[in-house]
Amino acid sequence: MLSLEPNQETYNTIKQELKAHYKKECVLDPLVLARDYYFNFNLSYGPGFLGWMSKIYTDKQRYLNTLLKIKDFNAPSLKVECSGFEEVLLAYPNDFFYLDPPYVLENSKMFKGIYPMRNFPIHHNGFKHEVLAHMLKRHKGPFILSYNDCELVRNAYKDFKILEPSWQYTMGQGETRMGKNRLERGDNNHVKQSHELLIIKE
Repeated sequence: MLSLEPNQETYNTIKQELKAHYKKECVLDPLVLARDYYFNFNLSYGPGFLGWMSKIYTDKQRYLNTLLKIKDFNAPSLKVECSGFEEVLLAYPNDFFYLDPPYVLENSKMFKGIYPMRNFPIHHNGFKHEVLAHMLKRHKGPFILSYNDCELVRNAYKDFKILEPSWQYTMGQGETRMGKNRLERGDNNHVKQSHELLIIKE
């Protein structure tokens, strides 16, 4: 990580490596992939994984500070595992879970207008939303599930408590224009509100 310079040239190189990996044009070593992901994530603007570089992160000291956070991180009781939700839910049937699965893209109000420039298909395509709902209905422990607001999600979790949190996204907050999709659905101002749900089993 120290060998990477936080500049546009390095950012572009890392971005191309990640794109090639996810398009299966090459296979990155897991350590290199982790390095690239961390570099890209920390220097990118907004939530778009393959978005654009934020100029504030070209500051070398700011970049070094992010590396120090990794170096100094110490959580001796933390256990990290890597597995699919099917295995995890079966292994811990009584535990509390916070789940933040990939959002349902079909018939979703979210991402209209920005979807083509995002990388959502990389992480979202093929996710087993129905299987997750089926397993959570049988999960004995409590859980909190964050999802996008759409018909599939509301139908799948209609027997649970559904909260509609309200917050304003700060990304693009200074933009006052309104796109075609928002005009057609009747939005009355330029402020983009959340379209997300919290689903709770106590």
